[in-house]
Amino acid sequence: MGLGRVEASGGFFLLLAWMNYLDRQCLVPMALLACLLHELGHYLAITWLGGGVKLIRLTAVGAEMVLDRPLGYWQEGVAALAGPGVNLALALLFCALPGGAVFSGLNLVLACFNMLPVGRLDGGRALSCTLSLLLGPDWAWRVGRGLDVAFGALLLLLGGAALFGGENPTLLLVALWVVAGITKEKTGGKRRNGACHPGEKRV
Repeated sequence: MGLGRVEASGGFFLLLAWMNYLDRQCLVPMALLACLLHELGHYLAITWLGGGVKLIRLTAVGAEMVLDRPLGYWQEGVAALAGPGVNLALALLFCALPGGAVFSGLNLVLACFNMLPVGRLDGGRALSCTLSLLLGPDWAWRVGRGLDVAFGALLLLLGGAALFGGENPTLLLVALWVVAGITKEKTGGKRRNGACHPGEKRV
């Protein structure tokens, strides 16, 4: 199936410009490449599983793929894990190459972050799909809600402690982004089956 429509918000370009302005070590191009390969992993997995992507939306808080039809729970879980899997493979490959340590580290950080079992991150989606298969969507939703609250609180505490300790505020900003996504997800107006939403894939 062909690639669907691609949209990019103004916030995405503003964030990109801000990151590029602050970049003093030419990390932004490598980080963007790692993110692109991450999304390519998701896309290839979706198409391999018989799905199609009708829309890719780039925003200030990440990328979102909207599928043309729902996938089953196990297919959704495999597609969610494909992105971090690509980053882990790249991290292992480039750590063994001369001069590849930085790109390897970026891929490792991206994979580990996305594997957090929180909300719409890939780890949260894969966990929700697994629990939905084993216990049913209601239990998956309950467990996911508890994990979201626990990890959101932990990230806020760690980010706040780092900031008050004189460290870089990046962790706190990431924690706020995660908590904002969790809050939006849990107050979205209707109860859904955890993070495993047929027909959608968000990163």
